[in-house]
Amino acid sequence: MTQAPSTHAAVTMLQAVSVTTTGVLPAFLLGALAVQIRGDLDIGPAEMGMAAATLFTVSGVLARPIGGLVQRIGAAKGMVASATLAAVALAGAGLAPTFALLIVALFVGGLANAMAQPSANLGISRAVNPNRLGLAFGVKQSSIPAASMIAGIAVPVIALAVGWRYAFLLGSLLAIAIAVWAFFSAPGTRPTQPGETPKADRGTPRGGLVMLSVGAGFAAAAATSLGVFLVDSAVESGMAPGTAGLLFAGAALLGLVIRIILGLAMDKYPQRSPLVLITNLLALGVIGYLLLALGTSSLLFVLGALLAYGAGWTWPGLVHFAVVRDNRANAATATGVIQTGLSLGAAAGPLLFGLLTAATSYETAWLAAAVVAALAAVTFTVARRMIRRSRVLTAAETLTAEALGTADPTDTLTPMEEKR
Repeated sequence: MTQAPSTHAAVTMLQAVSVTTTGVLPAFLLGALAVQIRGDLDIGPAEMGMAAATLFTVSGVLARPIGGLVQRIGAAKGMVASATLAAVALAGAGLAPTFALLIVALFVGGLANAMAQPSANLGISRAVNPNRLGLAFGVKQSSIPAASMIAGIAVPVIALAVGWRYAFLLGSLLAIAIAVWAFFSAPGTRPTQPGETPKADRGTPRGGLVMLSVGAGFAAAAATSLGVFLVDSAVESGMAPGTAGLLFAGAALLGLVIRIILGLAMDKYPQRSPLVLITNLLALGVIGYLLLALGTSSLLFVLGALLAYGAGWTWPGLVHFAVVRDNRANAATATGVIQTGLSLGAAAGPLLFGLLTAATSYETAWLAAAVVAALAAVTFTVARRMIRRSRVLTAAETLTAEALGTADPTDTLTPMEEKR
């Protein structure tokens, strides 16, 4: 029996959120359980940064080719593969007796994450109505704060009760369940509705797409450091481990809610540029990182964590939305380019943050994160201008071709092009 469009889209969304959550869960469990892992494996902040960097480096290097692979094999098979790899990574991390084997497990986790994002994006682009695309990506990108929330709750509930390894093993069981669910029920594409005519994608100019990837890399470098080191930094500042874990979970919940609200706003005001909103969010996030750096009191630290999460890490859904909206037919390939920047930034950020913390202090490292977030805001502004300039030139060329009678009738711009 054919699924109704609404049911079809809902199943796709749930699977997209589930798969992208398990894709990043190893990294955020690593960050939330840092105090326990460091004590057990006898490692410091630099090694923690290296471990997180392993997952995101693998994701960044392989994001583009895996995006092309997913474009060929389809979203359903990609989701099954991603959840299976995540299950292996989580089990491996939970059983790892040494730092070296922990690195191997996170390498596998990088494969899972590289497969998760393009699979989820392709599934959403084919299954969700264009008028609900902003909400879809707001919900889908809630997977990152969801992973953070799960990891934060795991500190007092699991790690402090029975040990950090059980948190990873339970995560592995969750990933196995998701893989089985996706294997037996993952839908393919949204059924065409009566009277619906597919529209040609307008695409994103190549230079603009690359610049978006660079901006996403800077932003992810700062934000992922937040996910990996917030708990350890909070404990270092004098907060109890259980309280630090709950702060991590609470900040993640705030980020989750805001991501969904931002997605709804994009659907309600489609003429607004998501890139302008991203720039503003990153600017507010800079203030959050500065408060973390100056967090000599618990109140300043908590405010900094909430602002850094609630503004400085709520932009990813807007990036994916901006790219997929203009590249629906090739969503996996286009977002594979963006994912390269995101993952490489997410790899470099925790690695350099950990090294800087080991050499100086958490206060200095949070100041550096603020600078990187500010660079990201500037880069997104440049990317938007590049995209607009390219489309204005395209429009001029189209008008010239029409005047000469050589225009391609499908090569047109939307009325709201300038505002985007």
